[in-house]
Amino acid sequence: MTVAARIGESSDKQLVLSSLRAGAPISLKQLEGSARPPPARAAVRVGTAVAQFEDAGPFSLLPVDLLVKVLENCYLPVKLTFTIEVCKGLRPLRFVADLWSVVRTSLQDAQRLGHHYETVDWITSRNLVRFAQWLPDADKVTELSLLISKGFAPDDVSATLALFPGVERLSLTGQGMNKKILTLMAKVQRPALRILDLDWGQVGAATVLAVLKTAPSLESLASHKLSGDILEGLAKLLREARQGGTPLLTRLRQTGRYAENVTPFAGVAAGALFPELQEFTISFALRGPSPPLPTAPLQGANLRRLHIYDMIYGFTASDASPHLSDASLACFIKTFVSGCPRLESLCLSHGRKYLSRGETLPRLPRLGKSFQATPLPRTLVMLELKEIVVAPSDFAGCELPALALVRLKHCKDEHGPDLQKDTIEELCMACPKLEPSGCVADEHRFEPKHSSKLQQARVCNYPAEHIGGLSLEGVLDALERGYTLY
Repeated sequence: MTVAARIGESSDKQLVLSSLRAGAPISLKQLEGSARPPPARAAVRVGTAVAQFEDAGPFSLLPVDLLVKVLENCYLPVKLTFTIEVCKGLRPLRFVADLWSVVRTSLQDAQRLGHHYETVDWITSRNLVRFAQWLPDADKVTELSLLISKGFAPDDVSATLALFPGVERLSLTGQGMNKKILTLMAKVQRPALRILDLDWGQVGAATVLAVLKTAPSLESLASHKLSGDILEGLAKLLREARQGGTPLLTRLRQTGRYAENVTPFAGVAAGALFPELQEFTISFALRGPSPPLPTAPLQGANLRRLHIYDMIYGFTASDASPHLSDASLACFIKTFVSGCPRLESLCLSHGRKYLSRGETLPRLPRLGKSFQATPLPRTLVMLELKEIVVAPSDFAGCELPALALVRLKHCKDEHGPDLQKDTIEELCMACPKLEPSGCVADEHRFEPKHSSKLQQARVCNYPAEHIGGLSLEGVLDALERGYTLY
């Protein structure tokens, strides 16, 4: 019976027909020959700190756990591309043209590819609904990412979203996001939604808050149109959803480079509105040299990662300079760093004025004694400074026992000596965990002056700006688990 149970239906029919034609009974040997082997249990491969891929090129150098951590923090399209490239059974999908959208806007790329006009292949909104309807178990999907085109019908977008009621991570971005789509979204409750990346164009705060109200369990919000009104309204909604309890939002990220709707006062207020905040990415549009700044610091008792990309607004008149003064920069650092004792990753990017033909770049602010007046937390693992002039003496007295990654970009005086390399060398000597391989200065290599561990000092292209798949969050999580970066 055990052997017979493993015989497929087609094999069973063939045995019976052969028996009838030959006029002989079916033998045990024939049964055993037609039986399928028992299904082997797939071995579950669990990564460990020492487990590695074999014959995978550079990936062989990465521990399995580290690669998994990096992938966890990648966007869904990156995960899908990685899957298709790695899994041999899925590689034929690379050549199925109908599966891919092609957007070519760069003239250089167009010439290289033999095309001289922009080419855009896009799925229609009606076919988007059809595609979603074909998916099995759509109600079990937990991650959904849609780039909304201007040609998408709001009803089709709403119908597509309705097919995925259990989504926990939702990304709705693109120029097609409008008030009609948001109004339809506000009619559907999403109690499972935890992570939301949302664009809303020029829509008013009331419409946006109506959508956010449908996600009472929200833990992460990203958008390029954050504002003080949105942050205050969201905090109120989350408190009401928890019957007056503390909002559980842990991640707040502004995706746009310029944020005229978010002032430093609103940025500081975010710490009080969301006490559980652990990751805060924000930009401002200050106009120097001495803009008004809050006197009270950002309260980030739980904040681990603070990334400020562009403090200033670079588009100003030719006779004006938006750059901060040295004193204003020191005040800015005190405002946003002094109240965050547990920071692990800190990025401070000043920004620079966009120059017309014949203009000269105004003087960039100097770091000076900012870190002496506002000491960096001892928990800091990664530090990135951009367009802030540094010198080795600027870090005198800083105690950074956990610092492992440093990036300096355009942190030199345009009219004086470049001290970035000297600064990195001094930091490597002062910080026990900081190795030259973990440092970057304008993406250029440099020769060390000293002979100790700086003999092998080099500057690699990490983390280069054009790399989109490498996640800072994944790197930091790996460091927290005790991995060594080579």
